[in-house]
Amino acid sequence: MKVAVTGATGFIGGALCNKLVKDHNVIALTRNPEKASALLDKAVEIIKWNPNMPDGWEKSLENSDAIVNLAGTNIASKRWTKNLKTEILNSRINASRILIQAIKNSQAKTKVVITASAIGFYGNRADEKLSEESRGGDGFLAGVAREIEDCSREFETLGLRSAVIRTGVVLGASGGALPKMITPFKFYLGGHWGSGNQWMSWISLVDEVAAIQFLIENANLYGVFNLTSPEPLRNRQFFQVLASELKKPCWLPIPAFALKIIFRQMATELFLVSQRVYPKKLLDAGFKFENPELKNALESIKFEGNKS
Repeated sequence: MKVAVTGATGFIGGALCNKLVKDHNVIALTRNPEKASALLDKAVEIIKWNPNMPDGWEKSLENSDAIVNLAGTNIASKRWTKNLKTEILNSRINASRILIQAIKNSQAKTKVVITASAIGFYGNRADEKLSEESRGGDGFLAGVAREIEDCSREFETLGLRSAVIRTGVVLGASGGALPKMITPFKFYLGGHWGSGNQWMSWISLVDEVAAIQFLIENANLYGVFNLTSPEPLRNRQFFQVLASELKKPCWLPIPAFALKIIFRQMATELFLVSQRVYPKKLLDAGFKFENPELKNALESIKFEGNKS
């Protein structure tokens, strides 16, 4: 299959390209070809793209079997400002819209488009068990997810198979949340966030990439899919397991008020939010998680340099 990936130099996108290229022809659409050349397997074809307008890159989509749209500004890179929140939304919506335009103008239509959303869709839901059928929640991230998913429905009107992935906290050594989580433990200052009772829904990078490939290769799968481990944990439990793997104490909680002072709205929606999400549709489709439990997931991640 010929698979095009946007956001190809990101934490998930890079791992996905390097996994898919073992079985498929992969095109990385990126604003930074130099970075892509350094990160990606030499077999990946790198195309410079402009997510705001077609300027020739759209020709690379012709005869493609699948597009995986992971483009978007990192939501956790720094504290949210009004301008950054606008950028977070627009970077995702503009990428979807330009792909819709490119597909409309293409001679040979793509068969499937997979669009990245997030479990932020559900908002803060306490102990409620959340499946793909659960209603959306409130807040900035929930609003962003709704707009992304509303926009993705236009792929269906073009006669394409469309899948939306609501991803949880992705754990891997090379990026994402885990290296930042580890840092306080390196200085013996690790602990849970806030009360520690909030649910965390996570997934290993290995399973995230495998699940996306599973959706690409199974033509009968469409609609929304939760990409999270079937074993969510409360925040307190999560950090106890992490501390055990690091062989460090877990004794210094970060108070909710401190997180809110430092990060404001970002603290409420990222660090203190409770989301107990289950990947019902993935499991029903027969997907097998390599790392369903946190302990095994952490053991499989090569982050020994962070344990000292």
